[in-house]
Amino acid sequence: MRISFNNGNDKNYQHKLNKLLKDIFLDFQFWYDLNLWDENYESYSIIENGEIISNICVFKTKLLFNQKQYSALSIGAVATKKECRGRGLSRILMEHIIEKYQDLPMYLSANNGVVNFYPKFGFERTFEKLPVCEFEIKNDIKPVKLQYDDPKVWNYIHKRVNFSHKLDCLNTASINIFHLYWGYLKDSIYEIPELDTLIIAEQKESTLKLIGVYLLRNINFTQLAKFLPFSNVTKVEFGFMPYWSDIEYVMQEYETDPIFIRGINCDLGEFKFPELSIT
Repeated sequence: MRISFNNGNDKNYQHKLNKLLKDIFLDFQFWYDLNLWDENYESYSIIENGEIISNICVFKTKLLFNQKQYSALSIGAVATKKECRGRGLSRILMEHIIEKYQDLPMYLSANNGVVNFYPKFGFERTFEKLPVCEFEIKNDIKPVKLQYDDPKVWNYIHKRVNFSHKLDCLNTASINIFHLYWGYLKDSIYEIPELDTLIIAEQKESTLKLIGVYLLRNINFTQLAKFLPFSNVTKVEFGFMPYWSDIEYVMQEYETDPIFIRGINCDLGEFKFPELSIT
């Protein structure tokens, strides 16, 4: 069975792929229109009668883990047309990808309905934890909100200087932008111009969730906290491994989508994968 491949801004291929993906996940057209599909993002698909009926995408990620850089594959967009399921199409695609990249670690975020699928290919389920710290924030500051399509947002994401030496992604700016354009965070984008900082954050009661922080210059958390446009906060949760050495945090268990890993020959320890870098 012939496997089709694409790793560029091919509008005709994107149209075919989106016809499949929007029926199963969501409409990806907004991301394709941003022209962010480059050689790092690859699609493997099976086409019948001019229609993509099964697909798996991979993103070639550069990871920073325990102060060392690694190459890895992020697996996503695993989808088969409903009428074509049961034919082993996803298996064919997955085996092809694993054979092509057999020496690279792989990871993915799945849903609870497919937790029995990935172990067939050597994936093991692992569990994230959430970094949490007790911290009071009582600021009376008028928030400076940005729209997701503001050029400032792109600048912050592409030029940030803050990366966690424990675990971070070095080349997922396009995936970060995907999450913001998706829309579910449209009311959570704040600029702190005094600090050359962009934050993606949500407050629920006395808990502040910092989903993403993009710094154009290095600052510590105490400096950042003084300018956060939030009040009555007693606890801060992080959607990533914190970058700062001037706070103490604990890793707490929490419910999240299943994470699967393959080809990782070390103990990851307690970790949180950056939420805005998940494909």
